[in-house]
Amino acid sequence: MKPMLKIFISYSHDSDEHKRTVRELADRLRSNGIDCNLDQYEESPEEGWPAWMERELRTSSYVVVICSPGYFEKFNRDAMGSGKGVKWEGAIINQELYEAEGRNRKFIPVVVGEENKTFIPTVLRRYTLYNVSTEQGYERLYRRLTMQPHVEKPPVGEVIKFPSSKSPNNSLRPLQKDRDIQVSQSIKGSRNVQVGVVSGNLKISTPRKPVVTLLPSPGSIGTNVLLKKAIVDRFNKLGEEREKRVGKSAYGVMYKNFKREFGINENEKWYKIWDWPEAAADQIISYLEIKYKDTISGRIKGAIKRGSLIPAKGFLFQREKELLEQLDLQISSPQVKDWLWKYFGVDSHTKLDRLKHWQWVVHLEKLVREAVEE
Repeated sequence: MKPMLKIFISYSHDSDEHKRTVRELADRLRSNGIDCNLDQYEESPEEGWPAWMERELRTSSYVVVICSPGYFEKFNRDAMGSGKGVKWEGAIINQELYEAEGRNRKFIPVVVGEENKTFIPTVLRRYTLYNVSTEQGYERLYRRLTMQPHVEKPPVGEVIKFPSSKSPNNSLRPLQKDRDIQVSQSIKGSRNVQVGVVSGNLKISTPRKPVVTLLPSPGSIGTNVLLKKAIVDRFNKLGEEREKRVGKSAYGVMYKNFKREFGINENEKWYKIWDWPEAAADQIISYLEIKYKDTISGRIKGAIKRGSLIPAKGFLFQREKELLEQLDLQISSPQVKDWLWKYFGVDSHTKLDRLKHWQWVVHLEKLVREAVEE
């Protein structure tokens, strides 16, 4: 008897609605003959939650990773306090992919809705994504899990044998060594422009230093003016936000990180992407959008879009720590305690509600700006 397929769902408790959606997916997979498990089916595992999660990740044939805003934030360990389960599972997933040198058939990124495509963890972006918000998407995932490809590869047939003919002996000639083909062209006057397609080695001899412009290959990102502008605009928007925090070095660090993420050698220019096929542009734009959302302005815009101008407590604690470090202060410093008591009547930031904590962070940002301007 063929053993039952075992699957584990790794996800984040973003909301009650999100939890219900994930459980409905698990219920459906189980009703369709797959042994699918997730934490909602367990009340309190006897070995404890960390050991239970690790066992499920290790022993499952596949791990379905539900990518959402909360999962992305916790997987990258940006959120403080909550989401320890995702952080623990994320650490195990990262370690397994590292030990497998990036080869992966086990961890499957899944989204519920196109809008969540930007929240796929970096280590999983190179693999096939499944959107289970549609019937077609669910079928694709189910076929993957049960190894039922939509298109079945036909068997390899016999090699066709063609009749051969012999050439007469006098037609055989010794092969000549490859020779450089030299093309000589003379042009009189100034500001002459020559356009052509060149392959192989190119050598130009002129009395003055020539200006050679190599155009991008047809079908590449560089040939699409609007697409190229969209990427440059996002680089500039991200660089401007980073510059507000770390100064002019922000651009160099930004391009360096980009090259590392996309496998570009350190001695190469980042704009070699203009020669990449247009199909790669979506991944580049998605990367830059995710990085921008991680900036202060990006997080504020995200909060506005979600209907709340005030960031989450985890972000406020992290931002507060960064600002105090720039002021050469710590949360336990007497001066900080004096400020908290003076403005809010408390002796600890843990006693601030979300609104007052946000006001406290805004006050620290003002102090940092004033210190920089001095």
